[in-house]
Amino acid sequence: MLEQIKLMAIIRGVEPEDTLKVIEILAEEGIQDFEISLSDSKLGIACIQQAQAVYAGTQIHIGAGTVSTKEELDILANLKVPYILTPGFDREIVVYARKKGMEVLPGVLTPTEVQMAVNCGITRLKLFPADAFGPNYVKGLKGPFPQTEYVAVGGVSLETAAGFFENGFAGIAVGSNLVPRRAKASDMEVIREKGRKYVEIVSRFL
Repeated sequence: MLEQIKLMAIIRGVEPEDTLKVIEILAEEGIQDFEISLSDSKLGIACIQQAQAVYAGTQIHIGAGTVSTKEELDILANLKVPYILTPGFDREIVVYARKKGMEVLPGVLTPTEVQMAVNCGITRLKLFPADAFGPNYVKGLKGPFPQTEYVAVGGVSLETAAGFFENGFAGIAVGSNLVPRRAKASDMEVIREKGRKYVEIVSRFL
């Protein structure tokens, strides 16, 4: 599933009822892949629980982000969450998640972390923060690790999205530049319009 992702929406710090509305309107605009962050673990799990009740088994995929403990993974496995994202590379979390049947998009930044991921059999990686280094960084990483692909997280906006693809990224994940923290009903039309624009940008690179 993660191998196909070109555009993911990250939802962080949004109440469950508003999270469901965000997913609904972005799905209407063509976004199918979502990360609900566990930076606030209790809130994030509540959002995932409600979203999975609606979308499990559909073409809308609900994953969990900022996953850092086995306890969270146990809960996510019970909710049948198909994939997780981690903020950094943690081999123990990666192995445990995969044992639970979940795909993993681990966070990496350095060649050391990329090598650790590759040695775990993972070649599609989340580069975070994606705007930390210059535009040639991914091309540089692909020198020693030609089998790897990267999803940009951090610094992705309507102004920068195309540039990530042009500089070798395979996908993007967009957070507050698409869905602001504490998004409410009054934000939904702006979120819809931005979602439409991101889909238009990504469609140029399919």
